[in-house]
Amino acid sequence: RLVLPEDGYEWKKYGQKFIKNIGKFRSYFKCQREKCTAKKKAEWSNIESGDMRIVYEGVHTHGSMTDQNSSAGSSQGTSSSANANQYNLLNQ
Repeated sequence: RLVLPEDGYEWKKYGQKFIKNIGKFRSYFKCQREKCTAKKKAEWSNIESGDMRIVYEGVHTHGSMTDQNSSAGSSQGTSSSANANQYNLLNQ
């Protein structure tokens, strides 16, 4: 099972493709929000066998779940930047 780092959005997997040169699958996701066209794909690195690369396409037409939770009157007093995704997805 593919486990992706949290990025504050809800995604639905809509496909996967076997990549011959690395012998692994690439998975395709789209944002679950209605009318949002943001997509991402997760693929395994061909250099490091355990590394994964996440590629985002498009822009969300709404705020993240983290933004919504912090603006809903959260009593924790944390900013949305403190809850933001801490993974460097460009290097994964």
